[in-house]
Amino acid sequence: MSAAVRSILVLQLIVLSLVLCLPAFADTPAPPRDYAKETENGQYVFVMLAPPEKWVSKNPELRKTYRVSGLYRNDGSTTPLWTVSWYSFSVYPSSDGRHIVRMGPWASSVDQLALAFYENGKELKSYLIRDLVKNQLKLKHTVSHFFWQKELKYNDEEGTILINTHDDQTYLFSVKTGEKVKE
Repeated sequence: MSAAVRSILVLQLIVLSLVLCLPAFADTPAPPRDYAKETENGQYVFVMLAPPEKWVSKNPELRKTYRVSGLYRNDGSTTPLWTVSWYSFSVYPSSDGRHIVRMGPWASSVDQLALAFYENGKELKSYLIRDLVKNQLKLKHTVSHFFWQKELKYNDEEGTILINTHDDQTYLFSVKTGEKVKE
């Protein structure tokens, strides 16, 4: 075998190896990131600071202004009204300045948090994925995780959150109590 043919084969193997690795990288959960989310009425801002881990996307400006995760008045205030010690990629802060819905992490087990309800930073009620999903065979799976929510609608004015699951379960929750209003 000539050196040129051998070089081409080695190059092809390298390219093939890289291509085979791409789906694994593309399917890994996103790293935690700092973010701020205003309430719908604009009076408050909920600040989520990512935990101090290696692969975290930190926002220096946000961290300069806010030192801790929690709810703040949206008037430039840097003193939180209340704080939280958990991290979530997705939250729904209520315009009343007291309630928030926390969504669970990228799902890899039905024993993980689906969603939790808080008042002034204190947990009222939480649900695991297995509490809401009745038929796990209908969940949408990837290499590293699965999707259990098909649809989510947060209604700040009514104080409700509607969730449809991939196994066709529908739940309407009260944001103020965390209780199921309708199943």
